Amino acid sequence: MIHKKADVIVIGGGIAGSSIALRLAEKGQKVILLDKGRVGEEASGRAAGCVRKHGRPPAELYLGIEAIKIWEGMKEELDYDVGYRQCGNFRMTLTQEEHEAQTLVHEREKKVGIYGEMLSPEETRSLIPTMAKGVDFISAKYDPEVGFADPLKVVKAISRAAVRKGVIIKEHEAVTQLTLKSGRITSAFTEEGEYRADTFVIAAGAWSRRLSNLIDLDFPLTVTIDRLIITEPIPQLVKSFVCIGDMYFRQTRRGNFHLSGGYRHNTPLDGDNPINFEGFSHAANGVTALFPQLKTVNVIRGYTGTVAYMPDGLPILDKAPQVENLFLTAGFHGHGFTMGPIVGKMISEWIVDGKPSMDLSEFRWTRFDKIKISSTRSLLDL
Repeated sequence: MIHKKADVIVIGGGIAGSSIALRLAEKGQKVILLDKGRVGEEASGRAAGCVRKHGRPPAELYLGIEAIKIWEGMKEELDYDVGYRQCGNFRMTLTQEEHEAQTLVHEREKKVGIYGEMLSPEETRSLIPTMAKGVDFISAKYDPEVGFADPLKVVKAISRAAVRKGVIIKEHEAVTQLTLKSGRITSAFTEEGEYRADTFVIAAGAWSRRLSNLIDLDFPLTVTIDRLIITEPIPQLVKSFVCIGDMYFRQTRRGNFHLSGGYRHNTPLDGDNPINFEGFSHAANGVTALFPQLKTVNVIRGYTGTVAYMPDGLPILDKAPQVENLFLTAGFHGHGFTMGPIVGKMISEWIVDGKPSMDLSEFRWTRFDKIKISSTRSLLDL
């Protein structure tokens, strides 16, 4: 029995999936969004919250520039304050090699109109006067247009806007089967029933590969875990996002520090990934060296979130090979929080208008050799 019929079914309710659903609804499409849990409560809602066009691979720079334009108007568009503020970002360099690499990035970004500065330690301390004077670093790449937002508020607000436009959201409905006939997906099945549509979108983050495997498609996705801890609120020490080594942190307007550092690789998707506070000793030592005031501050909670990436560090944003009506977004390597809104615009244009308004060829699925699990049968035979 058919449970629901739509023009488009979006699988995955993170920032990309919710944005795709919203933009499709604005274009007059009947959309059903399926999520295995609650919308925005996996990787998107657990992100660090950094919103930036800087420091991206060259292929992503122009998408990042367009993404920021959406972020800048998000409060008015959604009629809700998602906490987005442009407060700047400091990326400290600890070695000469790192300094030279960031200088090259800075020069590359200047050529496409992205403003930033390479600062000396003295110039950096003048902008962060609360930072300890004894911290040794070579330089800081300063990007004043970088901002941050409240991740969970963002995705919830986008999903509410989508519902207002007519999107049907089904939470706690994991897709367990995809039916493929004559090179087209006809149905998605959950424990609640069957969903049919003319077009399907997989935007399920770390779970996108598993869903693609249901129809014999594959891509080389690695999944890791990002860990984040939150302190009790203290008086304001820093307004900007700060990165040093493999550690990054920000302080909220309420005063809480959000701190992360390091990944755990080859993480299984099934089961719990509990927070390991012992693993934060390196990051904690780093941030307390910068701000000794934090040595006696209490940690009030922590959580983990998935980070999925491809071997070349770029996502897939593409129509599926050999499947006429399937689109995929996956593997953002921690960039998905910023990119989600522009991905929503591009994929919705592709589905409704026939092509996206920007060149996405760098993100094609077929740049990888192995795109099918089976090497002996055609998808058209399934």
